Amino acid sequence: MENKKIALAKIKNIKGSARKTRLVVNAIRKLSPEVALENLQFMNYRNSEVVSKVIKTAINNANLSKMQTPYKFEEIRVDEGITRKGLRFKGRANVEILSKRYCNITVKISELKKDGKES
Repeated sequence: MENKKIALAKIKNIKGSARKTRLVVNAIRKLSPEVALENLQFMNYRNSEVVSKVIKTAINNANLSKMQTPYKFEEIRVDEGITRKGLRFKGRANVEILSKRYCNITVKISELKKDGKES
């Protein structure tokens, strides 16, 4: 069994829920990273810019570790981050509790062999 070269990029505590960010990630999961970056430019979601920055960072990490250029996503994952609580004061001495959600994004990129199979 040969060792795979994997480039990793993480970003933590991004404003926005994990559920909404997974909509963006699930749309690009099967694509190559270069094609995914092109598709993310035209998505109308707030976290699409953040996901594209993480993918660019993973590609740069792959270039620094001297991986061969055709890449594929080994893993792209969105997890829940912290939940900040807040209060909204309402009429007649009532209070509503607000949950401001954050998420963590992890991207792992590996290289393809020349015949198009995984390495």
